[in-house]
This record gives sequence, structure tokens and C-alpha cells, in this order.
Amino acid sequence: FAFKDKSSDLPLVSDFRFLALILLVVYIIHQFEEHWIDLYGNYYAFYEYNNNFIRSVLDETDTSINPLSKASVFVINTSLVWLLGLLSIWRSPKHVFPLFAMNGIIVINGLVHIVASLVNWVYNPGLLTSVVLFIPIYFWTIRQTRNHIIKYKTNIIYGLIWAFLAHIIMIAGFLLANWYKIIPEYLYWIALVIWTIVPL
Repeated sequence: FAFKDKSSDLPLVSDFRFLALILLVVYIIHQFEEHWIDLYGNYYAFYEYNNNFIRSVLDETDTSINPLSKASVFVINTSLVWLLGLLSIWRSPKHVFPLFAMNGIIVINGLVHIVASLVNWVYNPGLLTSVVLFIPIYFWTIRQTRNHIIKYKTNIIYGLIWAFLAHIIMIAGFLLANWYKIIPEYLYWIALVIWTIVPL
């Protein structure tokens, strides 16, 4: 997780921080589509869409049951997006793995939106920015870093693994808390925050 020992290859310190900032800004634009106004002009459509989707997967007809609470949406975005984004800006370029973790969360989240859309063949809040921004920015970030990072392929793989497990913790957490009622919500919120700090 270190830079190559070639001064001619080293980017300016601000370059990697700026790259991390770009990833965070791109995610903010994505959140705009998810949580403010979507492609059809619906406000805060992500919350309703995802609970409908989860209930359909779980074969639940009671629309009063919401496995994904609004508080969980807040904690998920605060930890896996804002906290991780700030950590990647803060630690770059001396410690670059948070940057790769942020890039991983972007592509995994984008793929989740795309796969969910293909399964139902319908638009979901966040799909447009996933296709137009998330997938291209993921590969662009790899291209920007590959010539400057030792074992950048290892960073990419670990970043993807970290992001995939983050989604597992997130989904398992709100199901265990709000569907099966096995754990209180705050336990998986704590787990998300801890997992977000792991890349440090």
C-alpha cells in the first residue's frame, strides 16, 4: 500500500487528495439522485424503492414493515461514504488504501444498482449516476493510480473485497435488526463505523 520509490513517478501530494475528493463529490451527486430527486422527479425515492424491493424478495406483503429504516440510511451514508471519503482525503497520499476502498465502494454500489435494475427491468433511484458516473470513474481512478502505486493490483483486489464485505455487513445488519429482530440497530451501525475505519 505504498508509493513506488521513483521520484519521477510520484504525483504531487495534492493529486491523490484531489482524486479522493473527486470520488467523494461523485458519490454526493449519486446521493442527490438517490435521496433528493430521482430521474422521474420523485423525492427521497431510494428509501421507498428499496423497502419495496426488499419486501418483494422476502415475499412480504405488509407494507408497514420497512427492513431499511431512515436512520439506517443515514448511518450507512455517513460511514461508508462521508467518513470513508474524508479518511481517503486525509490519508492520501501516504496511505492510499482508503482511496481504493472508496473506489471499491463506488463500483460495488454501482453494480448493485445495475443488477437490481436488470432483475426487475425497471429504473431504481441511483441507476443513472451508477452507469454514467460510477463505472467510468472507477476505471479512471485505476488508470490514474496504476503507475504510481506499488502492488496497485493488490490494492484494487483488497478494495473490492472490502467494499463487498461492507455491503454484506450493511444488508445482513438491517435484516437482522429490522426483519428478524435479532439485534438492535445500533449494533450493526457500530459494525459499519468500525468496518469503515479498517482501511486505515
